[in-house]
Amino acid sequence: MNMNVKAADFVFQTVSDFSTSVPFYRDTLGLEPETIDKESGWAEFAFPPTTLALGEASPQMPFTPGESGSGVAMAVDDVETATKELEDDGVTILMDPIDSGVCHMSIIADPDGNPIILHKRNDGTSGRVDPFP
Repeated sequence: MNMNVKAADFVFQTVSDFSTSVPFYRDTLGLEPETIDKESGWAEFAFPPTTLALGEASPQMPFTPGESGSGVAMAVDDVETATKELEDDGVTILMDPIDSGVCHMSIIADPDGNPIILHKRNDGTSGRVDPFP
């Protein structure tokens, strides 16, 4: 097979209630909206170097939101502070901050229980890392 995958065009999360999820990602997490289409239940947020897309569960998007689904890792400046601020805002914390030796991370839940990892590499990098510098 020679698909020639070139890049990740977007990361996708399924949500059950568009009117709750969009404000969470926009206002609580502070992501910048690129597209919000309430009629189709689709939103896209700037998530450099790609896009984070939300799709409301439907016959066209037959995925179930929740903690057993896929998750996304978001690079932040300070995992402990970000986790505490979100907890103070009532966001569910699925895993308290830990230091793995390579990174600091915690796991929060969006309104559907989709896991979101708050992450900071100890080497200061974020996003894609070229394994062959």
